[in-house]
Amino acid sequence: MAALRAEWIRIWRNPADTLATVAFNAVLMIGAWFLLPRNWLFEWTGPSGFALALAGWMYADVTATNVLAPDRERVLAALDDRDALGALLAAKAVALWMLIAPICATIAVVVGFAEQDWLYTAVVVVAVALCPFGALAGSSLVGVYFPYHQRSLRWRWEQRDRWRTVVVRWLILLVVPYGVFPAFSGAIAVVPVVLWRLVRPADVHTRIGTADFALCVALAVVISALMWGAARRIALSRIQRDEPLAAYLRDRDRG
Repeated sequence: MAALRAEWIRIWRNPADTLATVAFNAVLMIGAWFLLPRNWLFEWTGPSGFALALAGWMYADVTATNVLAPDRERVLAALDDRDALGALLAAKAVALWMLIAPICATIAVVVGFAEQDWLYTAVVVVAVALCPFGALAGSSLVGVYFPYHQRSLRWRWEQRDRWRTVVVRWLILLVVPYGVFPAFSGAIAVVPVVLWRLVRPADVHTRIGTADFALCVALAVVISALMWGAARRIALSRIQRDEPLAAYLRDRDRG
């Protein structure tokens, strides 16, 4: 709870970081959903898919990947305490989840009023609430292996002669999160989806049935939990044994 409280304080003291990023991605997703042909960017285009798509877009950014450098003082203080370091990383994922999951779950319930299928809606809420945890833990590995310090555009322009590390590397790490979270989410969903496609009746062309959907979500939750545990162990081992990473976090001029 102390780690979560500290993370909430960090988020609200710097709203231009996490809050603005999450809101911007939500606006992008809503615009794409209503202004573009849905099959261009979304696999599940029915009303129930809106909440899942919104959650995916809001999570997919540097807030889910660059988890170390923006909070380097706390990370460095916890390097020798595995439990404190684990709590810090978990708090970052949980705080982001607390910002996004209630909004998306509420939207799923509102859509449920229109569809009048409450059991199906309940399964969508479970999917929105529980499935992202594994993808969040997996996405954080990007920031563990490739962190970057938050510096102003003016500073990066002044340091443009170091273009590989200060400019190119930074731009790549700004874009990568848009593919990393969906990739981990796809890894969570691929086994349930493949199994459903193998066993579904040949004449099923509409949305997946409630019972089948519930089984797929249950399996996805199990896979997400396994991914959460594995990714956290990898992250903790990497952070504590990597002296160059600690040296990088201590020096903001590394960019």
